Amino acid sequence: MHVRAGLQQALVMLLVCALASALLACLWWLVSGEFLRRYGLVLMLLGTLVAITGGTELSRATTSDARAVLGAGPDREAPGSGRHLTAVGVFLFVALPLVVAGGLLVDAAR
Repeated sequence: MHVRAGLQQALVMLLVCALASALLACLWWLVSGEFLRRYGLVLMLLGTLVAITGGTELSRATTSDARAVLGAGPDREAPGSGRHLTAVGVFLFVALPLVVAGGLLVDAAR
């Protein structure tokens, strides 16, 4: 059951990153053209960002200021936090496919 939930979480993260990449690439394309290469570069950038942060840093960043003001330490993940993917799972199932797909798109645009 947890494997299915983890794969669903990875699929959602992939789709969100792909849509965000498409939006950023469209904005970049409006400025300078050549969409496919720009889309590949943005996919690789977001894949690298997700790999470095483990997929959770961006969501935790929104509460870090409030926790600091209240004197609480950094937010740590509890074992029963509802996340099904570990940092390794995020790297293997989200970040790596984004970087590979981005590289293939950049290579295809040559």
